[in-house]
Amino acid sequence: TGTGIAPFRAFLHRLFMEDTVARHMFGGTAWLVLGVPTSGGLLYKEEIDAMMKNSGPGQLKVDYAISREMTNPFDGGKLYVQHVMQQNAQELFQRLDSGASCYFCGLKGMMPPILDTLEQVAASQGLDWNAKLKEWKANHQWHVEVY
Repeated sequence: TGTGIAPFRAFLHRLFMEDTVARHMFGGTAWLVLGVPTSGGLLYKEEIDAMMKNSGPGQLKVDYAISREMTNPFDGGKLYVQHVMQQNAQELFQRLDSGASCYFCGLKGMMPPILDTLEQVAASQGLDWNAKLKEWKANHQWHVEVY
């Protein structure tokens, strides 16, 4: 339906396509992890590709999780968003600990496996997941809009 990608499309368009103050002042990295069942479900791919071309070095990172076409490196099963996050967990946690914000939009069924995966990652790093998540939420860095 596109409701999961819609807010990110707008954020990224503002940062990388429009001639705005936000675009000129942006010095960070926007990281999109987009999950869909098949590559035919990749909405706005051409726009995302154009944003990649318009972004400065290291400003836009895009990872796809195409579950029916890609396999995860952990058990060879389908690749979902949580697997991409698990593969990049050290960077994700480091970015959040440095003040980055994390947004989730889409189907509510995606959140339990994402949270379970991140809890396992936190435990493997000797972190208290509940305390870490509470900290990020208190700092307004963790945003979930699912339906």
